[in-house]
Amino acid sequence: MINIRIVCTHDAVPFAEQLTRLLGAEQHNVRLSFGRQSLHELEAARALREAVLLVWSYDAPSQHYMLEWARTIDPSRLVEVARAPGAPRLERRSPVIDFANWRGERGARAWVTLNDRLRAVARVLEPPKAPAMHAAMALGLVSVAAVGGAVLVRANDGFEQPTPIEQQAQVTDSDDGMGGSLDVLEPPSIEDDIIVRSYAARAMPLEARVEIELQELSALEQLDIRDPTLMERLQSFNPLRIVNNG
Repeated sequence: MINIRIVCTHDAVPFAEQLTRLLGAEQHNVRLSFGRQSLHELEAARALREAVLLVWSYDAPSQHYMLEWARTIDPSRLVEVARAPGAPRLERRSPVIDFANWRGERGARAWVTLNDRLRAVARVLEPPKAPAMHAAMALGLVSVAAVGGAVLVRANDGFEQPTPIEQQAQVTDSDDGMGGSLDVLEPPSIEDDIIVRSYAARAMPLEARVEIELQELSALEQLDIRDPTLMERLQSFNPLRIVNNG
């Protein structure tokens, strides 16, 4: 939003006050200058960054101070509205906005044209700021880093690092001078390898013949292949059984 100064004659003060309320509701900073005393503010207004809105009412074209405001203010900051016919012919950048039939409607054509003109003045008073130099440099560094990261990813995709097992398998045979990669299968775990080696050490060769000594069935029947039970141990201490057995 911008600063706006409304300049008018005494007969246009009610209309100017209505504009002040409506423009203030749209977050503009509005001040009102009217009558001959407004000439005391003209010199200071030339150096201010504000839009000057002149109201051409019935009495305005004949007033010297209104003509001075129209001639002195920079045309890029000047907005003129006509409340009555008879606006003076001056060298102006934009035509006078007709407010003769306006009744306070914000959606009316005259009000929309006034807002468009004020936005044009705002662009003159507050041009867009150029981007900060450090922000541009930071954006450039981010772009370079992104491109470099993409190149590294693309290069790594084309070269696959061999696994430790593949590196160990790439050996050269010293006997015949032939070398090359070997297909090596890693055992599931080291415990499986120990069990296989222990079993292989205890196993006998298939070619060996073992003479097995067999015993007669009668001899096996006399062997006690189990431990005596508690009842049997107690009965062994029975003196009557010892006598009978003797």
